[in-house]
Amino acid sequence: MADFRSFLRSKRIAAEPMQPVIDPAGWSSENLGSVDDFSYAITDRDADELVAGVAAFRRHGAPIEEVSRENFPLQRFAGVLADVRRELIDGRGLVMLRNFPLQRLDREQQAIAYLGLGAYLGKAMSQNAQGHILGHVKDLGGNYADADTRGYMTRAEMRFHSDACDYVGLLCLQTAKSGGASRVASSVTVYNRMLAQRPDLAAALCGDLYRSRSGELNPGEQPWIKHPIFCFTQGYFSATGLGAAIDKAQKLPGVPPFTQTQQEAIALYRTTVEACAIDMDFQPGDIQLLNNFVTLHTRREFEDWPEPQRKRHLLRLWLSDPSSRPLLKVVREGRTGRGVQLKGVKLIAPLDVTDAAAA
Repeated sequence: MADFRSFLRSKRIAAEPMQPVIDPAGWSSENLGSVDDFSYAITDRDADELVAGVAAFRRHGAPIEEVSRENFPLQRFAGVLADVRRELIDGRGLVMLRNFPLQRLDREQQAIAYLGLGAYLGKAMSQNAQGHILGHVKDLGGNYADADTRGYMTRAEMRFHSDACDYVGLLCLQTAKSGGASRVASSVTVYNRMLAQRPDLAAALCGDLYRSRSGELNPGEQPWIKHPIFCFTQGYFSATGLGAAIDKAQKLPGVPPFTQTQQEAIALYRTTVEACAIDMDFQPGDIQLLNNFVTLHTRREFEDWPEPQRKRHLLRLWLSDPSSRPLLKVVREGRTGRGVQLKGVKLIAPLDVTDAAAA
């Protein structure tokens, strides 16, 4: 495999509104290379450290939700993860870890090791109204068109989007019978191409748009949030996705209908994302890590296996890292800063997808 650390040989120029963004995260499908170019293969020694970290954590007797760097010690692999974090911040914003030692761990141990690995990148966040810090991406029979249904509950092809966290991690446990390929695109490249083609429409996405909270809100909160799609802060570009939550917000009270310019901007954005995207297949033991503010993601529709134990299944982490890319205050202090943390809901890490079925 090639050296995934593009931050060692790339540089960024301070970003300014309505100017092309020069950033290592501005890759295209033509120059990104193969998955091997942004991957790191977990070695036998790394795997030994993860297994030892699980044993050390269990000696503390703490609940899984309390996995941290302090109670999940790593040695050499900690340095690798420091480079992974740096690549997410200052490089492509995309890293694939391979060979996570699934076969050496039972489900609880897998959860501990995954959360322990994630603790070296950021702090685990609640991903839904039930307080799950360990998410289960699996078809639970949900309807993607429903305003209160999150796409990970379905087998449908989703719109490109970004999650409400700094970094999202997806660990593959099982693959689908067919389909389900992961798709990623650079937000930087999408912006640059829109700016070159229609600067007026790029400018429209620098203003506020509304998105649905998917019914996940505290008493007194609006069922929507609003902020720009393309943002500029302290010389850094960042972006949030134009996923289905934008469309679903149009059905909510208090949300104004899209203007004609916004409709045109959204249409061009979605066409541009498709032109920028690459597909990649997951294999069991792969962990895809993305910086949500420079990378968009989705997946293809899939056909699943009939046997419950063979169904497509990914474990998801949402990680907060306030020291990562500077963000607008409304973004950093909003849902992105706390995830879907509802008042009075305890953080939990369900080990089985049936425990997450109501999420």
